[in-house]
Amino acid sequence: MALPDGFVLVTEIFDPAASEAHLRGLLAEIDWEEQRFTIYGRAMPMPRLVAMYGPVGYRYSGIVHPPRRPAPRLEVIRRRVEAVTGRVFNSVLANLYRDGRDSVGWHRDSDYAHGGQPDIASVSFGATRRFELRDRAGARAAEDLVTGSLLLITGDAVSRWWHRVPKTSRPMGPRVNLTFRHMVAEGR
Repeated sequence: MALPDGFVLVTEIFDPAASEAHLRGLLAEIDWEEQRFTIYGRAMPMPRLVAMYGPVGYRYSGIVHPPRRPAPRLEVIRRRVEAVTGRVFNSVLANLYRDGRDSVGWHRDSDYAHGGQPDIASVSFGATRRFELRDRAGARAAEDLVTGSLLLITGDAVSRWWHRVPKTSRPMGPRVNLTFRHMVAEGR
């Protein structure tokens, strides 16, 4: 199934050896956090580990990430993403899916004051995971995101399309997903 307008998939922006090195490095070097969020008054653990790096804080689902300087490896990856996309990013939300039981539910990435351009560049390292999309009109799409690939989400596709990475019962290793954004402090 083809991806809708506003989504561009570029495979192998990192070759297999670089992808493996980045996966190992990110697993070891990122300050992974186990977060909790509240649904219907009940606190639950987030079904993945996260870390946020950038010059401004980020808030979603009751979780607050303060500003934090990115690790050198994240800067190397960001520069490659900027070269491929022709866009500037200053922040990255890192997600660690430890196995097929980790996931992210339906959501849109339109809940922050991003400033500049709203585009998001999503880079995957490690296990291949299914990325599913839906919009309010009932349109659906899906793509398997492989290691070393980049998914660029542009323009109104960021706010129009809901997306998720569902759980799977298939045995699999870890996957690190980096979502690069350009963010500014609220009120600027």
